[in-house]
Amino acid sequence: MFYLIGLGLNVKSITADALEILKTCSKIYLENYTVNFPYSFNELEKSLGTKITPLDRKNVENELIVEESKKQNVALLVYGDPLSATTHTQLILACKKQKVKYKIFHNASILTTVGETALSLYKFGKTTSMPDWSEHTNKPTSFINYIRENLSIKAHTLLLVDIDLEFQNAVKQLKEASEKEKVKLPEKIIVLSSAGTEKQKIFYTALDELENKKIILPFCFIIPSEMNFFEEESVNLFFNKF
Repeated sequence: MFYLIGLGLNVKSITADALEILKTCSKIYLENYTVNFPYSFNELEKSLGTKITPLDRKNVENELIVEESKKQNVALLVYGDPLSATTHTQLILACKKQKVKYKIFHNASILTTVGETALSLYKFGKTTSMPDWSEHTNKPTSFINYIRENLSIKAHTLLLVDIDLEFQNAVKQLKEASEKEKVKLPEKIIVLSSAGTEKQKIFYTALDELENKKIILPFCFIIPSEMNFFEEESVNLFFNKF
């Protein structure tokens, strides 16, 4: 059987029923290429009390773990919720086609945790991701177009960042992309770092004030659109400036 298990956002956030299932698995893998974990690999193994094998993108997408699940119990651990990324949905489709039994264990993800910013989840538009420009010959700015589209319908934007993209570089890319594409960002934006952990911090401040500030991975940006009274009062009252 194949088990797709969400780890949640904290090293101890795995659900009790998923933890019990791990005891029945012959092989336990960790998808480790889509996120900067807020804890170490050793900390995760210690917390779960089991040996884990990291898997890169190639070894997840080639679906060999589905093939292994035909003869033994195999688990794939995924940070956050396991179905937040299309790669993992593809694995479930592979199980369906190959008639492999599977079970999914959901957990908290950044897609819901942004509710802690006091912005209504119902008012979020399309989620987008910022690539690391150092890994591209050009400077892709498609993420700005999603922000433009969301702002046009008065929707907030969750802007994720590429793995290992440092905070200051992300701030520079956001500024440069918005200027290039002539997208007027709101006066203040939200930064959410180490979501769901004891180190979590939320800042609501001007983009210019983010320059030369230190934020550790993982982090994301939230570009707020027009806020209602409750949202505006909350973000101004609850959250810090640098």
